[in-house]
Order: sequence, then structure tokens, then C-alpha cells
Amino acid sequence: MLGFFCAQKIISAQAEDVSLFQRTKQMKKPREKKNMGVVGYGDFAAFFLPHLRPYFNIAVFDANPTRREEASFAGFKPLETLAEVADYEFIFLAVPVQYLEDVLKEVGPMVKRGTVVLDVSSVKVRPVEMMMKYLGPEVDILGTHPLFGPQSGKNGIEGLNIVLCPVRSKWGLMMERFLDVELKLNVLVRTPERHDQQMAYVQALTHFVGRAVNEMDIPDVEQKTPAYQYLLNIKRNLGRDSLDLFMTIERENPYAKQVREDFMRELAALDEKIG
Repeated sequence: MLGFFCAQKIISAQAEDVSLFQRTKQMKKPREKKNMGVVGYGDFAAFFLPHLRPYFNIAVFDANPTRREEASFAGFKPLETLAEVADYEFIFLAVPVQYLEDVLKEVGPMVKRGTVVLDVSSVKVRPVEMMMKYLGPEVDILGTHPLFGPQSGKNGIEGLNIVLCPVRSKWGLMMERFLDVELKLNVLVRTPERHDQQMAYVQALTHFVGRAVNEMDIPDVEQKTPAYQYLLNIKRNLGRDSLDLFMTIERENPYAKQVREDFMRELAALDEKIG
């Protein structure tokens, strides 16, 4: 009788092992890729889309034929018209904010219910307002701002910060998990207003200073202190950014002007003290 019970336990344990093995195999099965249509193939999209390639079938539209050709050479399906983007499950808007309204006006009425639309603008209040205005109520809207770019992410994006604004979306938690677990980014969930208030200092002020020292073309000299090296690093990291990006950061953030004015007032006061 004891032998019978032992045999039953062994069979039961083997069955559990098989069941666990089957569940593990199922968990490790490659997930089905989603389809993503991208609008804009600038420097950031060219840098970031390869990180999304394992998870999405990516097609790219850019109004510039040369950019579409570059996307094709990079292995992404080129789209000939903006209207084609509306057929995709995910729409990734990677255009400067000053062009975003025109894009949304054209593509917005064609976007299907249940589609997830994301932007990667450096500001959040205005892009979110425009997406809410031009996209239907059954379209999911997620604002994002990767706090890195081709320079800061050239050695990998793991551990870098990204802001997520789940404005109107059932995908908010899933997108947060995807960015965290799959891309291994540090996800900061914020409101658009809170994002722009902080970015007025973190980004608008930093880029303002960086643009100035870049225009001055401050020299790299042997007699330098660590503090001066910080200025050179700012020049190197921000000086290559496009004028479009700079203007977006400074003009489109509703809180940036006040921060710039405060900074200039303090500079004038210091200069007056020096005499």
C-alpha cells in the first residue's frame, strides 16, 4: 500500500513538472508584434526606432522623400502618404511641436477607435491639448518625453529617464510596464503641467545656456577646471541639437519664458555688482 501511494505521488509530481514545463514554454513563446506607424524620421526617430523594432512592425512616413529613403535603408517600411499611418494600431508622432497641429488636422479624422497615439515632444501641455482636440474620444492618447537622445543614449538607453503622461488611455499601465520591463527605462508618470514646469528649468534653462556657450564657441584649453569642463560638456551635448528642437523647448513650454527672464535678470544684477 505504501508503495502504491509513493508511486501516485511520483506520477502526480511528474504531471506537475510537465504542466509547469508547458506553462513555462508558453510564457517564453515570442509575443506577436504590434503594428506601428511613425510620422517623422528625424534624428530622434532614427536613433530610437531600432529599440522598438523587436516589439513592433514599424512603417514610417516623412514628408521629406530623402528621410523616407533613409528609413527604408534602415529596414523600416516606407509609407508614401500620411493617410496610410491611420491604419496602424499604434501611431508614433515624432515631429516637432510646431508641425504637430498640421499633422493632427490631416490624420486625426482618419484614426480608428482603439488606436493608441503617442507623441515624443519635448513639451507636453500643448501637444496633449492638440491631441485631445483633433483625435476622437475613442482614441487612446499617451504623451511621452524620453529624457535622452542620440548623444546621451549612444551607449544604450537602459536606466535612462522617460516621462509618461497617460492622458486618455486604457494602455497607461501596460505602456508603463513595457517601458520599464522591456526597454528597462526609468519611467516617471507625470501630468503635462507638472512635466512642463520642471522642464522649464531642467531643459529650457539648460538648452538656453548650452546654446549660448555653443554660439560663443568657448575653447577647450589645457588650463581648465572641472567646472569649466562641465561647460564644455554642455556645449558638446547640446550644441548639436537642431534649431527646431531648441525653438520647441523655448517657445512651446508655457513656463520657459519666465525662467529665461529670471535668469537674464540675475545675470544683469551680477554684472552690475561687478561694475
